[in-house]
Amino acid sequence: MTKDELIQQLRCNMFSDRMTIEEAYDYAWKVAKGTDNQGAVMTAVQVVVNTIANEIEKMGAGDGATVSRKEA
Repeated sequence: MTKDELIQQLRCNMFSDRMTIEEAYDYAWKVAKGTDNQGAVMTAVQVVVNTIANEIEKMGAGDGATVSRKEA
């Protein structure tokens, strides 16, 4: 899997993101602590995932580098 494919798989444009991963985690934590609504919590999780995708994207121009997974 290339880096660009990973980003495409992670990102969902229906949801937002935050400037930093820390801000995204803080947001998700506040939502999770403040509601029993599973939809709201999953929205917050996707905000974290989108923010992580942004950080991966910043790592380079998508030069075809591949991402490997360790098999358990």
